[in-house]
Amino acid sequence: MISFILNDRVYTTGLSPGAVTLDLLRKEAGLTGTKEGCREGDCGACTVLLGIPQQQGIKYMAVNSCILPAGELQGRHLVTIEGVNLEEGLSPLQQIFVEEGASQCGFCTPGLIMSLTGYLLGTVDPDDVAAVDSLAGNICRCTGYVSIRKAAETVSGKIGHSPAGCCTSLEHLEWLVEKKILPSYFPGIEGMLQAMDTTNGSGTNFSEHAVTVAGGTDLFAVKAEELRNTGLRFLSGEMGISGITISESRVLIGAGATVRNIIDAGIFSNSGNLERSLELIASTQVRNRATVGGNIVNASPIGDLSIIFLALDAKLRITGGSDSREVRLKDFFRGYKVLDLSPAELLESLEYTLPDSATFINFEKIAMRKHLDIASVNTAAAFIVRDGKIEKADISAGGVAPIPLYLERTSAALSGMEVSTGTALLAVRTARSEVSPIDDVRGSARFKKLLLGQLIAAHFAELFPQEIDVKELL
Repeated sequence: MISFILNDRVYTTGLSPGAVTLDLLRKEAGLTGTKEGCREGDCGACTVLLGIPQQQGIKYMAVNSCILPAGELQGRHLVTIEGVNLEEGLSPLQQIFVEEGASQCGFCTPGLIMSLTGYLLGTVDPDDVAAVDSLAGNICRCTGYVSIRKAAETVSGKIGHSPAGCCTSLEHLEWLVEKKILPSYFPGIEGMLQAMDTTNGSGTNFSEHAVTVAGGTDLFAVKAEELRNTGLRFLSGEMGISGITISESRVLIGAGATVRNIIDAGIFSNSGNLERSLELIASTQVRNRATVGGNIVNASPIGDLSIIFLALDAKLRITGGSDSREVRLKDFFRGYKVLDLSPAELLESLEYTLPDSATFINFEKIAMRKHLDIASVNTAAAFIVRDGKIEKADISAGGVAPIPLYLERTSAALSGMEVSTGTALLAVRTARSEVSPIDDVRGSARFKKLLLGQLIAAHFAELFPQEIDVKELL
């Protein structure tokens, strides 16, 4: 049995841990305000809030219920659109949508309201730009986005800034209740969760044949029916696998850390455009669940995090029983979806050298949509440059091989070279000769080779604008 709090009451279900939360809400609980759209985590119509107990308070985040397995609800707080409605009248968020004409057929509106509510729960200092960005994972088919953007931009001015020092604190919840963003039951949820018996939680007992689930944002987008009645092991319930620590010279990231965790930790703040690039990877709802380990083990040839960490020359720590070992990320991918990982092993963490002032880092990605899309080709580069010469180069590329590819020959060819247009052209030529893309729906093999060359050139143009003649590169 799975026990959790659904809006303002304790709820227990006998559904299998692999059933998706969207079906639990609409078919079992009868809460049909959460809409069914794509069932792939892409449209945002099914957005709900998931509250996870922390050492201090509860952390709420917007997630897609269509790719959220029910087993992840154990001992947590699930909030639907019905759970944020006030007893009388509209909430300020709902009223803003009315005033700005931001709802037409209304199908996407519950998801939009839940995303904005999740944003306000996750910050004490709201601003217009971030409020609009929080809706990036919500698609509207009929109204158009101008009125929705205006509604989101109005939120911070009307709501103001929280007096709380932390967004997971009781003080923050009480402030949102006072502002009528949340109904009055929210401050009592922490006590209700503490009083629950979660000792027989779903996912705590699993067989050796269980499928390991980290964020599940890819697994449940493509294999939800297959996983419905499969034994699952939920890594989110295991301690010590999602932390991020920074030592004097190393960064250690637990495999269970999410993209959101990486952004919040600020570990890429001095790493070129990596922090900004993460905001373009997936949507808020997916970033709140997608994990580093999941992205790597999924082994997609265009996995954005895999490409980034290949350029950072990351090492993986892999555990199996009482044993552990290390492997370089660039040696981890052996073939299409084939890994240096046995069924009895688990990717535990990832580690890389903290970049210093001599390290120049850049990430480039081309997709059919600028935001929230799978790459046609992506690439990352890290150059250690001293006295105008490249001491070390690490370049990766996705979409041009069966695996996330570390460009071994290209990286080696740049060692000791001066930063110049000629060196950039050498990198372009070598990279194109090193890859073997195929024709598919994202482009022809020829197109992808040409595109990779342009993106390699972009690394140099972005990182070394004074030394590079862009016209000669093109």
